Formats: sequence, C-alpha cells, structure tokens
Amino acid sequence: MATLRKVKFSLRYKIAILIFVLIIITMGATFYYSLNLNISIQKKDMQKSITQITTTIGALRLVMTQMQEKDVNWAVYDTFMSMITNLDKNILLIAILDTDGTIKAKTINTALIKSEFPEIKIDDNADEFIKTLVNTKINYTAKVTQNITIKGTQLSPIIIKFSMKDYYRRRNMTIFTMIGLTVLLLLFGLGGAWMLADIITKAFNIIAAGMRKVAEGNLDVSVNVKSNDEVGVLADDFNRMIVELKEKVRIKDAFDTVAEGLKEIDSIKKAYEILAYQEMTDKMAKNYYPSAEGDENRTIFVFIDTLALSNFTFELVSEEMKEILKKFVEKVSAVAINYQGAIFKVTERFILISFGYPFRHEDDAKRALISTVEIRKELVNMVKSKLTLGYTVEDFKINFIISAGNIAKNFIDKLSIEKYNAIVDYLGFASKYGEKKKYSTDIFATKDIAGATDTLAKYDRVDAVVLSDGTNMDIFKLTGTKF
Repeated sequence: MATLRKVKFSLRYKIAILIFVLIIITMGATFYYSLNLNISIQKKDMQKSITQITTTIGALRLVMTQMQEKDVNWAVYDTFMSMITNLDKNILLIAILDTDGTIKAKTINTALIKSEFPEIKIDDNADEFIKTLVNTKINYTAKVTQNITIKGTQLSPIIIKFSMKDYYRRRNMTIFTMIGLTVLLLLFGLGGAWMLADIITKAFNIIAAGMRKVAEGNLDVSVNVKSNDEVGVLADDFNRMIVELKEKVRIKDAFDTVAEGLKEIDSIKKAYEILAYQEMTDKMAKNYYPSAEGDENRTIFVFIDTLALSNFTFELVSEEMKEILKKFVEKVSAVAINYQGAIFKVTERFILISFGYPFRHEDDAKRALISTVEIRKELVNMVKSKLTLGYTVEDFKINFIISAGNIAKNFIDKLSIEKYNAIVDYLGFASKYGEKKKYSTDIFATKDIAGATDTLAKYDRVDAVVLSDGTNMDIFKLTGTKF
C-alpha cells in the first residue's frame, strides 16, 4: 500500500508569498521612481529660481552700467534682493561681490535663520555677519555661485545660499507617504492573497477528502465546489466519475450475486439447457415470427450469427473445430444463465439470447453487452490457443448483433428478425470486399443499444441499412469497452 504524502509547504502559503513578493517589487519600483522624480523636480525648481534671480539682478545691473562704479547705489540692490528673498522663503542670503571679492550688496533672510537655524548667532554688524555666512559652511544649505553676464561680459559674481530643510522635509514626507502606502498595500495584499489562496486550497482539499473516502471504499461521496473555473470543472468530473463507478460496481455486485447463487446448482443448469433446447427446436420448426403489438414484452436480443457454421459437415470438421464449437455452445449457455438471460431460439442461422424476457431487469441492455463481450472473448481465446499450438482451424466467422425488440405471443417478433437479416446481409456483402481473415468475430449494435450502453463501451457508426418500411437503421460496431 502506498504511503500517504504529507503536505510540507501548503499551496496556500506559496500563493500568499508569491502575491506578497509581487506587491513588494511593484511598490519598491514605484517608491524608487517617485522619490527620484521628486528630487529631480525640486532640483529643477532650485535651478530655475537661481536663473531667475541672476537674470533679474543682471537686468538691474544693465540699467546702471552707465554709472561709475563709485556712483552705483548698492542700497538699491539690497532692497531689490530683499524683495526676492520675500518671494522665495528658502533663500538664506544673496550677496553680490566685486571683482576683488568685496561684498557690494547683500540681503539676509533673518526670519529664516531664526526659525530654521537657531544655532546661528545673529550679529548686529551686517557686513561682518554676511561675510561669516558666505564663508562658513552651514548644514542643510546649498551654496550657488554664478556670474552676472551682460553681452558676454562677466560683471559681478553673485552668491546665493538656499535652505535645504524644506527640501528635506518634502523628501521625507514623500518617503514616509510611500512607506505608509506600501505597508497599507502589503497588509491588504497579504490579506487578499491569503483569502484567495484559502479559496483555491479549500476547493482542492474538498476534492482530496473525497478521493480519500473513495480510496477507503466509500462511494457515497459527492464534492460540492461552487466555482466556475478549472477547479469547478475538476469537481464536476470527480462527481461524474463517482456516479459511473457506482454504476459499474452495482452491475458487478448484481452479477456476482447471480453467479454466486447459481454456482452450486449444476443440475438445474443442465435441466434448463435441455428445456431451452427442446423449446427452441419446436419454435424453429414452426418458423413463426408474428408482428408485435405494444411493448408489453420488450426485450434485448443478442443474435449469435452461426450461418457460416451451417456450411460445415460435422463429420468432416476437424477435431479442433469440434472442440471449439462444443465449448462455444457451453459458454453461450453458461453466460446466458449467469447474467439471467434466456436462450430463446436456436436455428441453423443463429442462436438467440433474450435479456428482458422472461427475466426482466432495469439494466438488461448492459447485461446483454457484458455477456456478449464475455462470450466473444472466450471464443477468440479458444481459436487463438489452437492456432498458437499449430492446429488447423477451418475458416469461419461468427458475429454478434445486439438490438431491442419484442416477444409477441411467446415468439420473436417480425421486426426484430427483419433487423437481424438486414444487418447480416449488409455484413455478408461488406465481407466480400474486406480483408480476408482465417476467422472473424465482431459485435454490432443498433443505435438505441449503443446509446443505452455508452457508459460501458465505445462504438463507431459503420453504416445504415434500409428496412422494409423505408426507415433507415444505423449500425454501430463495438470498438472498446470500459469495464
């Protein structure tokens, strides 16, 4: 007995981890892109502000280029740059230097220093204070030096110091926002992934539990998976398999019960065989086939076509062939009894077994098919064993034809005989143009029989024949069994 495999790492965890990792990768890429975009935008804003300041101051310098250096009113620049710092609250200071490095004009954002840089001590001497601020490195600030150029001529360098604290605050805010959003999405993603994995694995666990019950021998199992995906289809296939399996087990149990009950009554079998033979001989002599009225004695007929055997002269038949025929007749009789059928008629053309009269069952069509397959299999094995041993077996063909019909006035009805003759005539005509074999034996059925037994066998449609009333009758050939 195979050992049961234990789950070491549940599919639920695998699905949840996969979705969790995908969310982390997605949010990581989004976080990286958003942060870099934010930094790039702030750098561009700073560069834009620097360009605007230098351009504006350069325009003012252009107006005053006609003045002598000693006549320039630098207080105007102080006032103008003070206005600029009021427009951009992140400007810590602006200073215009002369060519020798002397600070000519300046503005200091004292309010920004007090609020953002309390560690800087404000000096009352503005000139000394601006020199200290320009030449001292201040944390969280950016120093930019750019020349004021007019018509290609560099006039004065300008120094601007920006406070980076607002930049860092916005950057940190972006980071915290992205981290919070990532954590939130991870929590929702993990919960959703766990729920999705639970739904999927729950359906698989239901099917697996059903399979374990079947393995233990319990066929009263049905899995209920409400899903429209592949798992739901798998559950439907499982339920369909259980129904078909129960049907096969039921048929097998019924046949086993019948066989067990008849195992010890050989004398009854022999008496039945004698009685059946006498009754069939009497009916054969009469050769009477009445028309059926109604379906009160509806039955399934198995015609064993023995017309080819009537061409043999029994005295001239080989001993091997006599042994095969003897065992074949015994097998037909035994199988008919085991499956509660009746040998209804024996003629020089066929042996007829009836399922449904006088013993009626709900599954007579399936009983007829199973018994026919068993008889044919035994016949083939007997012939093959003789051929394998090197014996000579005369050419012969025995076909089996299964069709539905009626028993009318205790005789086979006329329509059933017509169906049989039509199929036999067709097979005889077809055999003249088909492959020649030492022996041949096949099972054929009408359309209604093929439909009633499609859970047990596979059929191929061969052709159609026309009956005397002008209707077409399809002929199907057995190509495989499922039992």
